[in-house]
Amino acid sequence: MNYQTEPITFQIPLNGGYNYIFNECVEQMAQLADRCFNIYIEDTSPISNMLDTIIVNAMREQEKQNKLDNINGGSK
Repeated sequence: MNYQTEPITFQIPLNGGYNYIFNECVEQMAQLADRCFNIYIEDTSPISNMLDTIIVNAMREQEKQNKLDNINGGSK
C-alpha cells in the first residue's frame, strides 16, 4: 500500500535557555499531533511530562555510561 505523506519542518532553537528550548519542543510536538490526528491540544502538560521523563531517563543512562567509561581511568 502506498501511503500519502506530507513533508514537515521543525524550527529548532539554537539559542535560549533550557526552559525556552524545552517549551518550544513541547509546542512543536503538540503541533505535530494536531497535524497528524487533526486535533487541537490545549493542555500540553502530558506532552511536557512525557518529554521531561524521556530527558531525565536519557541523562541517567548517559551518567551510567560515563561512569562505566571512566573505570580504570578511562583506559580501554
